[in-house]
Amino acid sequence: MLGVMSNLLLGACASVLPGPPRITHPQSAYEEVPYPPPAALVEVVPPSPASLSVWLDGDWRWQGKFYLWRRGGWVDVPSGSYFADWQSYYTGEGRLMFARSAWYTLDRTRIRGPKIRSAASSLPSEAHSEFQATR
Repeated sequence: MLGVMSNLLLGACASVLPGPPRITHPQSAYEEVPYPPPAALVEVVPPSPASLSVWLDGDWRWQGKFYLWRRGGWVDVPSGSYFADWQSYYTGEGRLMFARSAWYTLDRTRIRGPKIRSAASSLPSEAHSEFQATR
């Protein structure tokens, strides 16, 4: 019974938002970083502005010395484009490699992403109340 209840609770907490078509990063997208990004910030998802819009979660961007939060939002996917979520991994030598989320063509050429039509809002936190950037 407990297993059934926990599955129901997990299902109740999860939401399904339409997302863009996905692709993996090329190896050249990765850079070495000294530490992993913090946990994601909680975001409030606004209503979708159009039936064909897709949702992108907010994410952390490495800025050379620190991570900066970039809010999520609703976007219209450009024709022929694919999205790669941020990824990180440790090399065999123990180096941490990080690739920020990005848009690509099918041959993994990086392209400029679409503008956000309707951005998420984030709850203020001690470190990030006014330092949130949008896409």
